Formats: sequence, structure tokens, C-alpha cells
Amino acid sequence: MESSGGWTRREVLRGGVALLAGGAWAGVAGVPREAFADGPLASPGVSAAASSTRASDERTATMLRDLIDRRALAADPGVPNLPWLWAHVILALGPDVKRNGKPIIDQMVADSLEIVTVDGKPCPRFAPQVERHPFHFLQILQAVDIPYDRRFATPRGNYTRREIVAGSEAAFDPNRPGDDEASWTICVLTREFSPSKDRFKTARGTEVVVSDLVEHHLRDTEAVYAPIFASMDEGKGYGRGPIHGKACNGAHLVYGLVDALRYGYRGNSLPERFEQLLRATIFRLQLEQKLVDATLRSADPMTRLNADAIKLSFLGHLIEDVGYGVSCGVVKLDEKQQAQVARARVQLGEVVERIGGEHDLDRLRAEVPNAYSVLLGDACHALRGVRFWT
Repeated sequence: MESSGGWTRREVLRGGVALLAGGAWAGVAGVPREAFADGPLASPGVSAAASSTRASDERTATMLRDLIDRRALAADPGVPNLPWLWAHVILALGPDVKRNGKPIIDQMVADSLEIVTVDGKPCPRFAPQVERHPFHFLQILQAVDIPYDRRFATPRGNYTRREIVAGSEAAFDPNRPGDDEASWTICVLTREFSPSKDRFKTARGTEVVVSDLVEHHLRDTEAVYAPIFASMDEGKGYGRGPIHGKACNGAHLVYGLVDALRYGYRGNSLPERFEQLLRATIFRLQLEQKLVDATLRSADPMTRLNADAIKLSFLGHLIEDVGYGVSCGVVKLDEKQQAQVARARVQLGEVVERIGGEHDLDRLRAEVPNAYSVLLGDACHALRGVRFWT
């Protein structure tokens, strides 16, 4: 999918909305970590601090809900890929959200489902032309607890969630070119296949071992986190690295591992390796924001919007990752980590306030509709993330 400026959504996601600044992130690798030193974190004494943060979370949630209601659910949202936007709105507001009196989940499925024939077998799945990650929309249905027997009417026929899951598994190609991020696949398949029964065959006869997919994704995640580990453990500079080439600057990577742990996967020291990734994820919370500020220094209004859009994406996704992990018992934060995440949630609220009150979103919608769409999707992730803490 192309924007009016010729940018794919993928390119927009890779750099937040860095295209607005007239170019991608400038490299700042090698900046000493000390240059980005945090101020002291108050050790909460905890009830007053928790109460204050909860009030901030509630205010942030209200602002995000208003942004989504006014813009994503508008009569004409002005975005090039409505099913992708609807999926994110459903994630934030639940499966019953309506537009013009009709549930948008029905429209999302109707507009994005396709039937592919693999070795003579018809397989309903979500079209990669709409969403390049083959299990992403299924993960949305899973996250909002759509019943397996819920039937969707589409131009290609009527199918239940269970039938779409089965069709997606049958059509799955683990070696599909360009599918370099498996987080959404891990979310769905670790739920569908327990660790003791983690093998299935596709319609092509390819045997898929889910535990192998988990390990491959874990290694991929560790590889792109390597420079962050070096900064965290060895004091090396924090800058742009491989993680910024992943969707939403790598913010989705740990989410799939949360689900793998939630559904019982423990092989190859997954819990211990995940704990290291969690530490590095929380370590990023302040440094990544300062990296944005060091890279995008212009006072130009659209550059400032660019910086805040990247922060919205980053903070919203990571607060969602950690909050989801806490909610399902996979993540346990110590007192310092709780304070770090609380600080990031307050900062998210400040970003949301600027986006809703200071920035020209109408200009963004007109000039770069893909970036506008991504910003609305990021607002949905942020709302879901904040609600884990309210």
C-alpha cells in the first residue's frame, strides 16, 4: 500500500513518521550513554505515587479515547487502509465498537478476508495485500476474545473464527519472503498448539514445529537487541541500530514472547532469556525518547509532530507490552521497574496532550495519509496499554 508521497506503510512504521522531517533517522550511534543519563527516580512510597500515576493514566486514556472517537471513527477517517485501522480500533475499544450503527469488526473481516487455494484446498485467511503479517488480524480477534464459532459474512463466503484460523494454518508458509517478524504468528500458534502438541502440517505438507518458531523468533529478537544489551551491560553508546528496522521500532518483538510464556512454552531457557529482554525493554524507555530529541532538533512544527508521533508509538507499544505481561502473570516488576514504567506512562500522557492540542493533525492527514493512519493505530495501542494500568 502506497501513500500519496510514495511511502509504503512498512516504511512509515520503520521510522515512526520520520518521513515528515524530510528524511529518516540520523545516525547517532556512539553517543555516550551518560549523555542521556536519567534524573533520579523517586522511590515511591507507594500509595500516594500510585494514586497520582493512576489519575494520570485515567486522563491519558480519556484523551486517547477522544482522539480515536473524533478521528478514527469519523465519517471519513481519510486513511488509505481502513481494515488495518479498524483492527487497531477494535484492539483498543473492543469487538462491539460500532460506526454508523454497525460493528466495524464485520467490515474489517469482510474487507480483508481472501480465499487461497493450496494444493486444491480452499483456505480462508487475511490477505497479505491488506496486512503483510499473515496472523496479525487473527491476533486481534484473539486479543479481544472473539468466540471461535463467531461467523463472519464476507463477499467470499461465511466463515467462523475457527475456520479462518484453520485456513491460515493450512496456508501458512514459514519461509514466505519478506515475513521477517513472527510476533503475531507466535501469539496465535502458541495458543492453538500446546507445547506438548506443537506440530502441524500445512496444506503443502510442510511440517511446522511451533517451539522451533518460538526459538527462531527469540533468537531474532536477541540479535536486534544486542546493541541495547551492550549499552545496558557494558556502558556502550545508545543509538540507532537493527531494532529500528523492525515494525514500530521493535516494539512488537517481545509481545509474542509474552504469549509464548503465557501458553506454557519454556524450552531453551525462554523464561530467563525473556527476563533479559524485559530488562532491556525497560532500559530503552528513557534513552529512546532522548535519542528522538537528539535526532529531531528542529523547531519546525511538522518535525516536532514527527518526534511526538515516534514517542507515541514507542511509549504506547512498550507500555502495552509490559502491561499485558503483568496482566497475564508473565511479567513481574521490581520496585525500580515499576517506577520506570510509571514515569513512562506520565510521559506518554504529556505526548498525547501535545498531539491532541498543539499539532496540526489535519495537515498530516492531507499531506501524508499513511503516517496519519499509523499515528491513529499507535493511539489505539497506547490506549490499550494504559488501560492495563488503570
